[in-house]
Amino acid sequence: MADPRDELLRQIRAIRRRIDPDVLEKAAAAAERMQTARAAPPAEEPPDIPFDRQAARDVVMTFLQSRHDGGRFAMKLMEEMKKPEAAAKAYGRAATKPTRKT
Repeated sequence: MADPRDELLRQIRAIRRRIDPDVLEKAAAAAERMQTARAAPPAEEPPDIPFDRQAARDVVMTFLQSRHDGGRFAMKLMEEMKKPEAAAKAYGRAATKPTRKT
């Protein structure tokens, strides 16, 4: 019977051979940026922001750039995020319109 670790390593090597090298390189770069962002102290961010905005922006940009659809997904995403009800739905909340007190 084969060692489970050897079998797992064989499967990992097989998966890596099927992945586009450019995508694998971008994923490794994104992972490196995330590790760097976690190790670095926050740069004068207000205490109520629980994440590094630049690192989050970099991860999203890497994701969008790895798609091969000519930017269609990114454009659709931007249009949907301009709609308050769609943005609220993404966060699992009902959209509320500001009311004026008279």
